[in-house]
Amino acid sequence: MVSGKYSALAGAISREQAIANLSNNMANVSTSGYKKSHISFESILQEKTQTGAAKGINYDRIGKNFTDFSPGPVRMTENPLDITIQGEGFLKVQGPAGILYTRRGDLAINAAGELATSNGLPVLDTGNSPISIPDTDISSIAIGDDGTIYTLGPQGSRAEVAQLGVVDIDDKLKLKRESDTTFSLETGAAEIPGENFRIVQGGLELSNVNMAEGMAEMIDNYRTFETYHKVLKSYQTISEQQEELGTLA
Repeated sequence: MVSGKYSALAGAISREQAIANLSNNMANVSTSGYKKSHISFESILQEKTQTGAAKGINYDRIGKNFTDFSPGPVRMTENPLDITIQGEGFLKVQGPAGILYTRRGDLAINAAGELATSNGLPVLDTGNSPISIPDTDISSIAIGDDGTIYTLGPQGSRAEVAQLGVVDIDDKLKLKRESDTTFSLETGAAEIPGENFRIVQGGLELSNVNMAEGMAEMIDNYRTFETYHKVLKSYQTISEQQEELGTLA
């Protein structure tokens, strides 16, 4: 009986973690460039692991937590500082402890005159330096397909300012999720030159979270959690009845 109780408890904890993960995804359904997180379950059911480490209990636990990097829909904004990366690649930004990677494209010019993400992280160029934007109206800023930034002058003239540092990652499974929409590199991962991409100015890649799909998953996990909770209550009732029977003389 104890084995079943702990199995149900492990299952309830796993589903609670799944609900928390889905809640975070759905809270970011309107966040530009957000990539949804997935989790998978596993059970200890085989050979020595089952009889040894698991003490014969069929534990249910989180197996993997990974990020879905599929592209989100694009919404055109006509804002010259909004960009979308079509294809593979990430913007490089300067985080508090080093370089981070993001697909978030709602950019702005900060107080220092540097191009930055909407959450204040400086955007880096191909040489890993912050991009300084001349004091000019943003309507006079153009961004080419390859990420080259220009300022437009009278009579169609233009001057090159910098080029966005767009790179890809050789193994996206080794991207570690950081705050907001940023990622850092885990040991063994490396950035590679971005090739299969195109920068679209005046548009934003939205979150790849599907609200209807997320709600369906949420309901399913809630129902499973409630089932485990009912099982635990049943074990509690049985235990109480056993204690009462044990006191009879």
